[in-house]
Amino acid sequence: MTLGKLLHQPLRQTQGLVQSLLELMCIDLEAPDYSTLSRRQGDLQITLPVKGKGEGLHVVVDSSGLKVYGEGEWRTRQYGWSYRRTWRKLHLSLDVETGEIVAQTLTLAGVDDASQVKPMLEQIEGRVDRLGGDGAYDRWRMLRTLAYPSGQATPIEAVIPPQRQARVRKAKRRYRHIEGRNQRVVDIDRKGPKKWKRESGYHHRSLAETGVCRFKGILGPTLRSRKLPSQQVEARIGCSILNRMIHLGKSESYKVEIPA
Repeated sequence: MTLGKLLHQPLRQTQGLVQSLLELMCIDLEAPDYSTLSRRQGDLQITLPVKGKGEGLHVVVDSSGLKVYGEGEWRTRQYGWSYRRTWRKLHLSLDVETGEIVAQTLTLAGVDDASQVKPMLEQIEGRVDRLGGDGAYDRWRMLRTLAYPSGQATPIEAVIPPQRQARVRKAKRRYRHIEGRNQRVVDIDRKGPKKWKRESGYHHRSLAETGVCRFKGILGPTLRSRKLPSQQVEARIGCSILNRMIHLGKSESYKVEIPA
């Protein structure tokens, strides 16, 4: 499945490639049948290879659409633009320091971005200190999830700009997510959006857009699978490929004390 996703090949072509590789290596094995791979793809459990520090992470999130060739695509080509195409939405969480994809989900096109923050946080091993995103993630339920994260004692700092018409909200009790958002509203009104983004580190969010661009540029903007569980596995395999590429091609840097 990894070879097929990386080389943009259907399962039948990938089966022939794997069989040729096995013969060249003189290994007496048969490549799995493409129909078997298609049936079992949705049940695969894929683990993202992550080599980050795992503690005190600064995570940025973003989402983008992936096209699926289906009935809507065929009708659009036959009868015009009035028929909707079929899309899936890919949600990514990236580590700012390493550039690795630490969590991801694939949903239907109409799913809200902020609703996928909690499922992605549950995939991350270790403590998350900061989470950055655009204005689409400014939702009270999501902010409450960051203020009271499950499995973590300390809250997660939200580097998310409030909506343009945002105002200070009053509450009878002190809640972390309400106080944090009120503080961002006050800081933006006092400093201005540009200065707030520069001082808060909001511009690190562009790394999430880079991750989305890297996914589409290397693996393509489409999904070959037809069913949603298989599409979710296909997208996760793609994220695993990108992490392996980072491990192989990105140098590791360490601080070294230079004697006087």
